[in-house]
Amino acid sequence: MSPEEQRSYQEELQKQQMNIVRQKMLFKFVDKQARERLNRIRIVKPNLAEKVEFAIVQAVQMGHLKNQIDDAHLKQILNEVIEEKKNFRITRK
Repeated sequence: MSPEEQRSYQEELQKQQMNIVRQKMLFKFVDKQARERLNRIRIVKPNLAEKVEFAIVQAVQMGHLKNQIDDAHLKQILNEVIEEKKNFRITRK
């Protein structure tokens, strides 16, 4: 294996490990109904689901979440992520 192939392999392995950790966090902090909603969103809009997952994982890591996220809380997070996407400005010079 060349050094470049080895580096690529290690990066892929690291991504897989990070994905496993993220999935464990989501399983622990997101209840069944919210997880089902997130999976349905992933089918239709994978980028949105990824952003929501990132927001949840970030909240867990920062210690903001003490309880599981239910479906209503997930809807609130979804609205926040969608609003962030809508609120942008283009300035022309």
